Amino acid sequence: MRRHSGHPDDAKIAANLRRAIELTELGLALRRSVIQQHEPQGDAMVQVMREIRRAKEQAWQKNHS
Repeated sequence: MRRHSGHPDDAKIAANLRRAIELTELGLALRRSVIQQHEPQGDAMVQVMREIRRAKEQAWQKNHS
């Protein structure tokens, strides 16, 4: 694998990866919270998943505009 140090997109790629990891961590924390409330199938979980999807879509749109 060739690596191009200093490539202008490197910083953008790194930022995107950090955001993806942060969103994943937040999603898992929210999921754990909902499960601890003993409502894994309830409306709260649906809302959590919608919020995660919306945040990911917004991050994706910002990076491609």
